[in-house]
Amino acid sequence: MKKILVLSTGDVNGAYEAMYKVAHILKNMGHEVVMCVKNKTKADDFIKPYIHIQHSPVTKNLSLTERVIRKIKAKLTQPQPQTAVKKVLTTDSKYSFLSKDEITEHINVDSLLKSVGFIPDYIFTGMTIDFLNSTDLFNIQKATQAKVYNITVDMNHFTGGCHFSWGCEGYMNICDNCPAIPDESQKNVAKDNLERKYQNAQKASFQIIAGSGLTLEQAKKSKIYREQETIYNINSLIDTTLLNDKNKSIAKKIFSLEEENFYILTGAQNMEDPRKGFKYLIEALEILDQQLPEDLKKKINLLVVSNSINKEFDRVTFKKQKIDYIKDYRLLSLLYQATDVFVNSSIEDSGPMMVSEALACGTPVVGFDTGVLTNMVIDDYNGYKIPMKDSLQLAEGIKKIFELDKNQYAVFSKNAVQQVQEFSSYEYAEEIFTKILEQDDQKTL
Repeated sequence: MKKILVLSTGDVNGAYEAMYKVAHILKNMGHEVVMCVKNKTKADDFIKPYIHIQHSPVTKNLSLTERVIRKIKAKLTQPQPQTAVKKVLTTDSKYSFLSKDEITEHINVDSLLKSVGFIPDYIFTGMTIDFLNSTDLFNIQKATQAKVYNITVDMNHFTGGCHFSWGCEGYMNICDNCPAIPDESQKNVAKDNLERKYQNAQKASFQIIAGSGLTLEQAKKSKIYREQETIYNINSLIDTTLLNDKNKSIAKKIFSLEEENFYILTGAQNMEDPRKGFKYLIEALEILDQQLPEDLKKKINLLVVSNSINKEFDRVTFKKQKIDYIKDYRLLSLLYQATDVFVNSSIEDSGPMMVSEALACGTPVVGFDTGVLTNMVIDDYNGYKIPMKDSLQLAEGIKKIFELDKNQYAVFSKNAVQQVQEFSSYEYAEEIFTKILEQDDQKTL
């Protein structure tokens, strides 16, 4: 049994939820696990919030002279008022340049270890923005000698600060002309961040684990991790006891959906986010509208899961319905099973989780070749992988699923479930983590 520390800013939604699943899987494998977070939301006992311990000077047993000397020293060492205010870093929001300072320490290692309650053998990190950075992680590793594995919930572990690169290849070299930072006088921030991340990774022997097919390829090219001998890929983490196809035959009835109709599911927490590429889905649906005869168009329904609908969706001529973002996995599983295809129009994404979730529920996926779709969706097997931003081919992919007969669709559905079971399930993740822990044990022999 190993003592394992999982680090994440939070424990719910997206990247934070992924690390919660990592902690769960490792705990179920019989290890002693603590997930330390800045913001605790879930009630699980193994999740512990970071509590910073204030270290006040001990003055109780000091003589009067010693106390006076300390007071004088404290006054002399007080920081002087700054004459110049440090310029706030401005960035292009689409890059999600959130890792703005990899040099300043954000936490106290002693406080962290007291919050955790043990000295870890292993540390797994996901998104730790506004909590700790690579320098903090280096300090933790130095104090504990733990083996550190960073999991790519996005690109940030190997960039100069951005979570999505939008095609920029700076992370492969030195990030010296960062497109995320428009101000020329501030571009050195990305360069300095990448260099510090690289140094910390080298000195503490950080390793990377990919969370999708896309981030696997990106990590292999990155300056920080391209020399790593083996990079494992956990492809999202799907609990198939919750997300499965066991009720697919009756799911439409549960939602009062018509058996003979074809339901397209899509969604995101924020549909205004340009990364999600919803304008390409709208274009694809307009193309589909032009291609299909009137009697077939009546069968198509669009279901959108989101906190808010993009106004552009008014252009969609098919029947459409907005569904509030679903947090209950049992209900979400039934929705996936009730629909006929999940369409992922993301153009810059390390996931999304919804791709693997839909596949787990036996729902074929059509979407652009990015994120987890890159290696989880196989043409003519469980869906269609579309060249980036190609609305015409996106429409064709949806149409191909629409035109499958019941037997053909059943094969696609079965293949979708199989792909998740083999490459994205908890059981698969357990195999990966077992390999990592065993391989490290062998190295220490």
